[in-house]
Amino acid sequence: MRQVLLRSAVVCLVSVLIVGGVFAVRVVAQDATPSASPIAGATTIVLVEHNDNETNVDLGESGPSAGDLRVWGPNPLFDAANTANSGVTTQGSCVAMNAVNDCLLTETVLFPDGSTLELHGIQLGGGVPSTRTIVGGSGTYLGAIGTVAVAPTADERYWAKTFEIVIR
Repeated sequence: MRQVLLRSAVVCLVSVLIVGGVFAVRVVAQDATPSASPIAGATTIVLVEHNDNETNVDLGESGPSAGDLRVWGPNPLFDAANTANSGVTTQGSCVAMNAVNDCLLTETVLFPDGSTLELHGIQLGGGVPSTRTIVGGSGTYLGAIGTVAVAPTADERYWAKTFEIVIR
């Protein structure tokens, strides 16, 4: 039974990522507005994720536990004021490390021109702010490094993301 659930979760994850990429490419875009950054040579972009598409898969012990999988996207990222869809989307997965849902995160941020930012890190459970690492990118963001400070609302419906991007 567990093997069937795991296989179903993997098929779901792959499907979500493929469908997310197709839909994200079709989004009509508004430019994200970069601003000055406190990190030397970095560009700051602030976007707010709308957590519209999320699936949680209970793979470990019944209830929240290590090994559970959270898959999301494509979720739209709105401007810093959270009023206009920027055309940017996010999709990814997080594998729980414990029962409070602290998890190992892998995330792709897809821009309307097809450029991406790749993020890794630990997302703390329970709506707690955290910081992720930008480990690379493509297109406009080829060679990108930096950080993303993430502050979810208590209900995890909205996630304010402050990107500090340096292109090497």
